[in-house]
Amino acid sequence: MKFVRELAEPWGLLLAATSAGVAWAVQLPVVASVGVGAAVLAAWAGVAVATREKEPPQREARVLDVAPGSAEENWLRRASAAADGFASLSGSLSSGPLADRVADMEPVVRETLSTLRRLAGRASATGQALARVDLDAVAHERRRLERELRTANPEVRGDLEQALTAVQAQADVHARLSGARDKLLAQLQSGALGLDSLVARVAELTAATTDVAVDTGAVRELSDQLEGIRQGVLETEQATRKSLG
Repeated sequence: MKFVRELAEPWGLLLAATSAGVAWAVQLPVVASVGVGAAVLAAWAGVAVATREKEPPQREARVLDVAPGSAEENWLRRASAAADGFASLSGSLSSGPLADRVADMEPVVRETLSTLRRLAGRASATGQALARVDLDAVAHERRRLERELRTANPEVRGDLEQALTAVQAQADVHARLSGARDKLLAQLQSGALGLDSLVARVAELTAATTDVAVDTGAVRELSDQLEGIRQGVLETEQATRKSLG
């Protein structure tokens, strides 16, 4: 496929056409001139494929460690238990339409759990970053600098203003980190409880439904519920990745 793409490159086509034109200009037969152009184009494509840098492999989403005993670890453990429960329910169903629909949902549950695991790692990393900013000390420094600025002479005012800007930047970082962590924890809670609810609903449906009387509306609701959970955790991951980098 790469070779075919290189054959269509404008520079290769131009070089081939020029070579064919030169061959025709020195009075080679038309067929021979076309052959020269084709050979040049093939050589161009071969060299380009051999020398072009390989496309870098797609980067996988980084999975950070989850702090032991943290709130995010507790919610992740609950979500993992719900995913295991869903898999157990799926495996226990007899073959039939309901079993097929539930089995189709299982990979989405696992994907959602993987995203929740990444969110939990990011929540822990955010918590560790928050711990590095002493908000009380920052507030104390800001008050002190503001007092000094009120009576500062022009020679030192610029330096004090720069110091105040630096202190305010620390406060702004703390606020962003705190907001991001709150969002992550809220989504972890929502995702874990949503998976719990999904498992309970599947268990209820399997107990109340036979394969000859599958409630397609209820099954569709389950799929919609799962898709809502999946979209929620993905959107949170994307939003926090943009805000935190």
